Amino acid sequence: MANREVQLTLDEAVNEVLGLLSGLELRYEPELDRYRAVTRALNRALRANALEHDWSYYASLEELGTAVAGQREVQLRSSVRPRILHDDAVLLCLNDEPVVWAYFLPRDALEKYITRGDLRCAVTKQSLRFSRPFTTSEDGLTIKVPVMREPKIFRLPEQPEDPQQPLVEVDQAIRDQLVDFDYPDVVVVRAAYYYAQTDPVLQPRVQTLEQDYKTLMYQLIERDEKHSDAPYQNEYFLPIINDIAGPSLAYHQHPHADERRLH
Repeated sequence: MANREVQLTLDEAVNEVLGLLSGLELRYEPELDRYRAVTRALNRALRANALEHDWSYYASLEELGTAVAGQREVQLRSSVRPRILHDDAVLLCLNDEPVVWAYFLPRDALEKYITRGDLRCAVTKQSLRFSRPFTTSEDGLTIKVPVMREPKIFRLPEQPEDPQQPLVEVDQAIRDQLVDFDYPDVVVVRAAYYYAQTDPVLQPRVQTLEQDYKTLMYQLIERDEKHSDAPYQNEYFLPIINDIAGPSLAYHQHPHADERRLH
């Protein structure tokens, strides 16, 4: 959850956008079209912001049930997507403690690892496929996947097209909904940038608004990725072949340079 000092409701976010664009204390009625237009810009800014960077604010660990010996594929919910970043891996856990790490591979490379002992995985849409079936020693382990959710957008009720019909009042709960980000200012400035592109009077400000939201976004990315120590690298080691004729094409037990000895 965002800090209460920086949280913004929908009403506050719309007013912030109007203040950025006009420099005045303006308010729109939520039932009218201009309020809806600014809300649409806020929704677009939320989606674009989430696409630009895998923010830790949207990250979580999804439990997909237990591994079954012989199983090779599991399904994810449609509302989340796997997070494939830095050292992320699918975890097989025993009593909430990871015992197997399955790192992500490109989809077209997965089948090359079917004879390897260690476990890898690849993602196609909502399907998570592993490099080999689960073994009996992995049977019953809990599967946990690092995932990213999408931001919660604002949904205003549809208004009648007939001007003779009364407008549908926007529920106060919708107006009090918070901007789904831990630092909403970057969403507000980005929404103002999108909205200014649609108004000929405001278009001269588009370049300045773009620079403002990008400056703010890069500062937030730097804060989001800060750390005080570098993680250790998974150990790699090279085989030593005592054969003057070179390596044999037959099956051999020695490891390859791309095999991890430590997970």
